[in-house]
Amino acid sequence: MKIGLFTDPHYSCKGNISERRPSLSYNKIKEAMEHFKTSNVDLVICLGDLLDDCGNDEQNIEYAKSLTQFIKSYGILFYSLMGNHDYYNFTKEDFDLYTGGSYPPFEITTKNTILVFLDCNCEDSGKVYSPKNVEWTNSYLQNDQLQRLEKTININTDKKAYIFSHQNIENEIDKAHIVRNADDIRRVLENAKNVEMVIQGHYHEGHDTVINGIKYHTLPAMCEGEKNFFEIISVD
Repeated sequence: MKIGLFTDPHYSCKGNISERRPSLSYNKIKEAMEHFKTSNVDLVICLGDLLDDCGNDEQNIEYAKSLTQFIKSYGILFYSLMGNHDYYNFTKEDFDLYTGGSYPPFEITTKNTILVFLDCNCEDSGKVYSPKNVEWTNSYLQNDQLQRLEKTININTDKKAYIFSHQNIENEIDKAHIVRNADDIRRVLENAKNVEMVIQGHYHEGHDTVINGIKYHTLPAMCEGEKNFFEIISVD
């Protein structure tokens, strides 16, 4: 299975914010989708922060609808995790409604692999992020999701597992980006013995490391600067 990946386009009507160029992300996504199409990928995943806030709820809805309709016009299965900026605009249910997708937690299982999608958009108090009420430096994987993750990968030990998260589960980057219970998550992944890679966004610089035999791959953000970033991985 070939998967096209990009993260953090932050697409919106905003102008430049420091090095971020949200208004350029539509054309960057177009470039990525053209490459994914010609490369015959089976699935496209945005690792979160698909959208940013225009400052107007109606505009936010229009941007969500138009962008995802454009992406899906390429005829490739598309999923977008929700990032903290997506939660600032939408509830889970509204994000699903306007983008026509499915929000985590969920899994995709093939003969040889299992793809596990997490949602860490929650504070360690248990309060889920909500529109206009997001503390992005406090992210947490709820206990029911942690238990589901453990069960899922342990009943699929014959498959290679790939974990997708917007927020970061490794421990080598700026602490503000790391999930509060990342140590617990990594312990579950390491005990399972079949996890190949954790694929993440959120930390705009990007980062790669290996911790106890598991690869942690953080893609650079698409919205940063004039250059574009996307990639294709093969998981079979």
